[in-house]
Amino acid sequence: MNTLDPTPVSIVLTTRGRVVLGIVVTCAVLFMWVFFGSGTADAASESNEPATEVVVVQPGESLWSISQSLNPGADPRSQIMGIREINGIGAEHVFPGQSLIIPISG
Repeated sequence: MNTLDPTPVSIVLTTRGRVVLGIVVTCAVLFMWVFFGSGTADAASESNEPATEVVVVQPGESLWSISQSLNPGADPRSQIMGIREINGIGAEHVFPGQSLIIPISG
């Protein structure tokens, strides 16, 4: 065969060749995904959610008394609204032992 022969050479992949090529491409994609990151870590760290803490309701406490004890000088109504919104409670009462997520004003 002459090295200057312009006849194109076609490549034929066997089944084993296709499997090996698929594995190599998959490994390359996974490596790039791990190396460059999936992008979810940045979105999680830049949360617009307010800082919160968990409070367990004690016997005799209400949302009003919990709000007053957390921020004595402020009007508790806005904090009560925030507590209700975060915890998904309406006009229901709270019960001893119930855990509430409380927004912390920073």
